[in-house]
Amino acid sequence: MRHRHTHIVIAGLALLACTICAAASAKESQRPGKRARPPKWTDDVLNVFFDDARKQLVGERPEYAKIASENKPALSASASPLFAGTNWSKLIDAETIETEIKRLAQELSGSVKSPGEFKAGAYENCRMLFSELAVLFAVAAEYDAEVRWKESAPGLRDLFARAGHNCKVGTDQTFNESNQRKQDLLDLISGTRPTLAKAEKESDWAQVADRPPLMQRLNRAHQDRLTKWLANQKQFEESHDEVRHEAQVMATIADVIGREGFDYWDEDEYAKPLRQLREAATEISQAVELNNYEKAQSAINRATKACADCHDLYRG
Repeated sequence: MRHRHTHIVIAGLALLACTICAAASAKESQRPGKRARPPKWTDDVLNVFFDDARKQLVGERPEYAKIASENKPALSASASPLFAGTNWSKLIDAETIETEIKRLAQELSGSVKSPGEFKAGAYENCRMLFSELAVLFAVAAEYDAEVRWKESAPGLRDLFARAGHNCKVGTDQTFNESNQRKQDLLDLISGTRPTLAKAEKESDWAQVADRPPLMQRLNRAHQDRLTKWLANQKQFEESHDEVRHEAQVMATIADVIGREGFDYWDEDEYAKPLRQLREAATEISQAVELNNYEKAQSAINRATKACADCHDLYRG
């Protein structure tokens, strides 16, 4: 019995010792760590600083968040498309769209006469005409004002887009399709609307037309027409309506081929000259309104340079 009592006492003392050690350890962990003593500055150092700098400042406190926002660099073409938006009326009038579609119908009639002529090379011109028609109906579908055939434009866009893609070759099948599209267009202009599949208003621009035939149309507007009409003031004044028409077509196509989906659309070297071409074409159209030949001549020179800069890097 006495031996058992001794063991209990020893166990109690051991428990008490552990408790004391734990408490001491906890207290020690709560003590702040040792820190270096603060330096003692001499008067020649202290005299450099104000006791309270806020009393010496003049004016309102700057808004640092606003400054950071204003100084944030703009997104490059590789980060954001340069040609987003659907304010088409800033580039091309509704009247120009309608007139160009009618002119293309006349030219198409001359290119789709017989399978022999078509397969001998006329299919290449048809490809350009169908591609431009697809673009014009795509623009009409999204147009931000009233424009003729707007309701039917999405379906017409898809019809002519398919014909343009297929006319990469001249075959009996593509001739028959081209002949049918020609008749659809003539019927449309005369007041009969073709039966159309339901289509979305918004366009997938890379599916609307290939770039090479649109570049052909740009070349026709720039070199074959505008350069000739802006050669001198007399030509300019005699061709006011035509200059304005072609300039608006050129601005529109330059905008389209810079949109997402076309090759190189997100490269600055490609997007920059297209933007310059679009702006120059728009300025030519404005110069007609002002009857300002010098303004138009300056703009066509910039357009020529933009085309040359682009062609130096990209072909097709």
